[in-house]
Amino acid sequence: MAEFDQNRIWVARSLFLLFGLFIIFFRILPLETGTPGLPGPDFILCFALAWIVRQPETVPMWAILFLILLSDFLLQRPPGLWTALALMACEAARNRRALLTESPFLFEWALISGIILLMVLAQRLILWILIVEQPNLGLSLMEGLATIVIYPLVVLVSRYGLGMVKMPLVDAEA
Repeated sequence: MAEFDQNRIWVARSLFLLFGLFIIFFRILPLETGTPGLPGPDFILCFALAWIVRQPETVPMWAILFLILLSDFLLQRPPGLWTALALMACEAARNRRALLTESPFLFEWALISGIILLMVLAQRLILWILIVEQPNLGLSLMEGLATIVIYPLVVLVSRYGLGMVKMPLVDAEA
């Protein structure tokens, strides 16, 4: 039984890495032919947060570090800043997992939304303190809001498409 669980964990980790690489690949493709549109959501962060709340052992910190740092370099963001904020956000979600496991989805969504908005504002504040040129505040907030809006869809895909259910704390600790 333990071998089956380990295989399932490694399949989920591989799937997370493949999803992340797939998302990065499509973000760097030159698919926009006209003027740039609205910023899209951060799907890697959404999947990481949704999976950490449901089954935290499937999303190790090294995978989050690898994927978000790679996207920082390839998408020409300040290297490491969004990665550090994402790691702190994922650890905050992991530490509040006991609260999120027993709560309804709307509470989970509100907490994750607050975490994402704090990430966006912290990034703006750090870039402002370091006097680094940054995008318009509206664009940064729109990217954060797009990530918040897409979170329920990511949870639905994770739950019904991939079978990522919220594990009770007793099972997770075992």
